[in-house]
Amino acid sequence: MSDELQCLNLQNGVKIPSVAFGCAFGDWVGKSDFQGFLPEQAWYAVNAALDAGYTALDGAHVYGTERIVGSILGQRLASGALQREELFITTKLAHPAAPPHINLSHLRTWDADKVDSIEERLKDDFARTLDDLAFGYVDLLLIHWPGTFAGTDASFAREARARIWKTFIELYKKGATRAIGVSNFTKEHLTSLMEDVSEIKPMVNQVEYHPYCQDRSLQEFCQEHHIVLAAYAPFASGAFSMLKDPVLVKIAENHRVSVGQVILRWHVQSGRCVLPKSSNPKRMKQNLALFDFSLSDEEIAQIDALGSGDPQRTCPDPSSIV
Repeated sequence: MSDELQCLNLQNGVKIPSVAFGCAFGDWVGKSDFQGFLPEQAWYAVNAALDAGYTALDGAHVYGTERIVGSILGQRLASGALQREELFITTKLAHPAAPPHINLSHLRTWDADKVDSIEERLKDDFARTLDDLAFGYVDLLLIHWPGTFAGTDASFAREARARIWKTFIELYKKGATRAIGVSNFTKEHLTSLMEDVSEIKPMVNQVEYHPYCQDRSLQEFCQEHHIVLAAYAPFASGAFSMLKDPVLVKIAENHRVSVGQVILRWHVQSGRCVLPKSSNPKRMKQNLALFDFSLSDEEIAQIDALGSGDPQRTCPDPSSIV
């Protein structure tokens, strides 16, 4: 890959790969009766992703896959097949408590108003993450969500975000992470956080973003403040028949690539990082093969136009979090 878009520069000069492999497995958006994570699927998928050429892995404390990821990476580091400096490891903390019908443990999720100390809970969770990975540091640490899913106290939620961010800054200054950022933050969440803690701005904001779920106002805000926007669920997790959209299919035919490659190329040409996930080795390699073709301005505009309606989401709407 020789395209200049294969990495983006964060505010502090750290380079973040444009394409990372998502390490959440299972069903957590209600597509079946079971709602929860299946970390055992990571054993095959992460190995296959590394074989396909991925060096950036996107995880989270709540996913339950960090011990598996750490074991797989440890084997490759031990053999000399990989060096730590070649990897870019992202994790996330502070996932709010999930609804009772979803199989997510309170050991991995919590609401800020239900713990004795936000700061200590964060540090304890981060220590567990590093222990599971068997790493001394991560490359990017994100606040998983801006607050609780059912919270109504906006003042407390804002205070909690500031306290979490100050703890992240402390970990960053200690070298426990090379960069810090947020996930699922709206423009309003970002604005208030930067007002409350002005020392270091978020370097990344990871949000659901795909052709049917676009927020150009948020992207413009992030660009203005030098915050890299990272897109999760770039294929809408297979929902809404998006991969069969005639506009996307036609563009893919024009370039003799897959619809998935068109979507991912749209993301990187628009200045976003992207987090595709697949269990198919062929698709994994395709999802990295984005740098030998380009979309025209007209094609970019056609895909942009697919998001002109109300966003179609596979995850909760962050704007509902106070």
